[in-house]
Amino acid sequence: MLKNLFAVCVIGASAVAMAPMFVGSDASACIHPPVEVAYPLLPGTQLGLVFFDNGREEMVIRPSYKLDLPETGPNKPKDDAHGKLTTLAWVIPVPAVPDSYKEADEAMFGKLRDFTAVVRDIDTNSAPDAKERKNLDDERHGVELLEAVAVGDYKIQPIKAKGELGGLELKAWMKDNGFGEIKDETLKYYLDKDYCWLAVKLHNAKGLPADGNVKPLQIGFATDTPCYPLKINASANSFDLELWLITRKEVDLDKSAKFGLKTPEQDVAAVHQSNRRTMFEELPEVVRKSAQDVDGLKALKTGELNCYRFFGNGMNKTTDLAKLESDLKFEFKAEAKEPAKDK
Repeated sequence: MLKNLFAVCVIGASAVAMAPMFVGSDASACIHPPVEVAYPLLPGTQLGLVFFDNGREEMVIRPSYKLDLPETGPNKPKDDAHGKLTTLAWVIPVPAVPDSYKEADEAMFGKLRDFTAVVRDIDTNSAPDAKERKNLDDERHGVELLEAVAVGDYKIQPIKAKGELGGLELKAWMKDNGFGEIKDETLKYYLDKDYCWLAVKLHNAKGLPADGNVKPLQIGFATDTPCYPLKINASANSFDLELWLITRKEVDLDKSAKFGLKTPEQDVAAVHQSNRRTMFEELPEVVRKSAQDVDGLKALKTGELNCYRFFGNGMNKTTDLAKLESDLKFEFKAEAKEPAKDK
């Protein structure tokens, strides 16, 4: 059985050939340009949303990037290079072959930020002494290419890989198709857990900006616990993560903090998050739409929900993702048992 996880890697792919190839010493295995690109591609803030209930997850993920262009000197581009950077490629291991893909509304995360605004408590004597927050199952070893999927500007190639041979074939396929290298220990982690991989490309013939946000991509899949990508970024440059989790059960926040994720209340004295407890109909409309017609999430539409907002500042700097024993899986608080009735 495939276990829990979903992860994302962003890799630049285009024909920016204005200067000799340059890849800085900090270029990561997860975010970097291929040989055709003249400048390093650096990670920006990553945004994510997870809806989870009863073995079903809908995940929306939106990475961002910055093409590291020199501001002076002979290698300075004559324009902002957006007309030359036309394609971005992601490498995504997932817990099972997804059964749904779609582009998500770009307004979603702005609405979520407003809905879950961090508010300073009024009735408190605590001094604000913390820093301010920014508001196959396949028996054979080898690789199997499943049916490709087109979603808007996205082209998605699901891949199953198994065993040492599968790892070698997967690395070769990624290299031949412009997805770059994946660190061996990171690759082994996902292969050992028999994950499925998605090779995702976002293409715009008119060009992508040198500094911008990737279109949000929503993927639905089965998993026994809510999860989110971290370990795949183990060798990336430092990046910030802002993540929302919407579910019926309460999360054990002490355990999620071990992954470098904290709620506002965990990290800053005398603040609280708006709408931590809410109802489905109270969520912003653009957020509800991402889960509205998902059969496995119907139970979320009745009763109270927990809406968590997490911050992960300086991933790979304050939190060394390479040292994580497992990828991020949220654990729920143990439910209180009812006292035994006297006979």
